[in-house]
Amino acid sequence: MTPYRHRQVGWKLAAGVIVGLMLAAGLVSVLSTATREAAPGLVYGLFGVLIVALLLFATLTVTVDGSEIRVVFGIGLVRKTIELADVIKCEPVGVRTLWGWGLHWTPGGWLYNVGGRDAVRIVLAGERAVIVGTDDVRGLAAAIEARLPANDKRA
Repeated sequence: MTPYRHRQVGWKLAAGVIVGLMLAAGLVSVLSTATREAAPGLVYGLFGVLIVALLLFATLTVTVDGSEIRVVFGIGLVRKTIELADVIKCEPVGVRTLWGWGLHWTPGGWLYNVGGRDAVRIVLAGERAVIVGTDDVRGLAAAIEARLPANDKRA
């Protein structure tokens, strides 16, 4: 069985960072020379934070192979690996608007999302559920279901 692999681009996040960079450039252009000299790290830090956010969270790549599910943000520093043997079930869900994007705890489990409201909730045997945002809900859910071991753990 070929591994499932899907990359979703967080276009709204990327656009927000670009707008933020333009606003930061506008802010820097109106700062006085004395202000820029007094806090030079502030200017570079502002640009740095926005660029790091773009590199870390602009994409979400989900891979499902014969033994595990890998969820990787951006350049790969932020990631989660789930053993398929630990998966009880998976189900398509809608992400609440207030839960937003990124990586954080929600009442439904840990959320990994770069955009949109569609996701797959992965219920695990030994830990909290994981919610993976995707623009390919059916494909991701089918890939996980097809690789789950057929045993009595599944609900």
